[in-house]
Amino acid sequence: MTLPILSLIVALMIGLLLTGLFWPSPGRGAAGWLLRVFLGWGLGIGVTSLLYFLCLLAGLARYAAAADIALGLIMGLILFIRRRGEREALNGTAVGGERTPLRSWIAGVLAVELAASLASFLVAVLKEPHGRWDAWLIWNMHARFLFRSGSGWREAFAGGQDWSHWDYPLMLPLSIVRGWSYAGMEEGLFPAVMGLLFTVLVLGLLLAALVLLRGRTQGCLAAMVLTGTPFFIAMGASQFADVPLAFFILSCMVMLFIAARPEGRAAGPLVLAGMAAGLAAWTKNEGLLFALVAAGSLLGITAGTSGWRRALGRTAGFLAGALPVLAVVLYFKLRIAPANDLVAGFGWAALGDKLFDIHRYAQISKAFFITGLSFTQGLFDVRTGMGLNPGPVNLLVVAAYLFLAGIRIERTDRTALTQGATVLILMLAGYFLVYVLTPLDLTYHLMTSLNRLFIQLWPGILLTLFMIAGAPVDAPDPLPGTGKGKPRRKAKGSK
Repeated sequence: MTLPILSLIVALMIGLLLTGLFWPSPGRGAAGWLLRVFLGWGLGIGVTSLLYFLCLLAGLARYAAAADIALGLIMGLILFIRRRGEREALNGTAVGGERTPLRSWIAGVLAVELAASLASFLVAVLKEPHGRWDAWLIWNMHARFLFRSGSGWREAFAGGQDWSHWDYPLMLPLSIVRGWSYAGMEEGLFPAVMGLLFTVLVLGLLLAALVLLRGRTQGCLAAMVLTGTPFFIAMGASQFADVPLAFFILSCMVMLFIAARPEGRAAGPLVLAGMAAGLAAWTKNEGLLFALVAAGSLLGITAGTSGWRRALGRTAGFLAGALPVLAVVLYFKLRIAPANDLVAGFGWAALGDKLFDIHRYAQISKAFFITGLSFTQGLFDVRTGMGLNPGPVNLLVVAAYLFLAGIRIERTDRTALTQGATVLILMLAGYFLVYVLTPLDLTYHLMTSLNRLFIQLWPGILLTLFMIAGAPVDAPDPLPGTGKGKPRRKAKGSK
């Protein structure tokens, strides 16, 4: 297992160089640097999977490790030249203020939750080391086919195995294959390590981003809600691609918030946001929708608030990060992958009937409502039908917290909040339309997929909600890059 882990360390180094190039000053506080680590590690894994795919196309897969090292050296040289003779600005304050009994209690509860979640994760992996259904039928099996087939890897996509969804993007399978290529053999537990890593990266990214942007209390509370989401931990242990997709969606939204702050208005954070959106498309088909709506919301909302000139400039920065990744995704989709089962089963004759079937809309709306209240607890049982999965963690808990803490929106965050909320709403609308038009049995399709679609957006939803929540205790505003802070005012209705 040592050599596959080395592939992840190399990905971390590349990710740190990447964030160093485009976001050189995250602030002196620990939250800024932790955010760079969590963000960079995930982006590094995505970028190195793209590089491995290019090596496959060129017939150079055996030299993937050398390609990784070469990329790291080139990026390191560029970063060295850029910073030569300069001192990186290390202004910024450690956020969160002085330790209080409440903060200590919250941190202690979070630590207990993290330990319990890790134990649950390990128990699930010991029970099902190869993951659950989609893991061994799709993601891990794709990795095994690609690793074992050598130069004949393209034949796997022409094998007619529609039940294995060979049209699905390759970020997760190729990240696994890349780790195996470092070792020269398959390591059976490496996919589980990938699942654990992305679970930790999502948690860490949400925590660090909110500590940096809103303070330690908000960050810990949001992490507590996510850690206390049983279905999120289960999806990570199941080795599905939904948690990696959630990471890239969250990464894009975080960097849009950073880009909206006065200290982050250079093009770099927008490039990283675009790159994350592109890697979402390289992870799952739903990521293509996310990349489209993220770019569209950035363009439209910025135009409405700051004019078209600024909107085009900021969108250009976003596309500079997204388009290189999307070009690879489109090449894979158009030249290698078979047709998607939803597209292949689409019929124009049935389009009108589905679009004007009021009962279909009612069924989907009911499913969205029930799922919205209970998706955090787990999948529905297809044998018993769709019903509420009762549990303590759901949107009602966060709504109750917002009611108690009050609402406070920073002026500098208004545009990013509008963009984030628009993206989430458009994603849900896109999912709704897919269900309206699906050629599959609607009831079965809803019960087996809607919970997972919601969990993809859950970290981004938590980021958005905790960015508007009034802090339950006074704390200085975190202003990375300025070296200044100002006392928080209690929001109306806060405790």
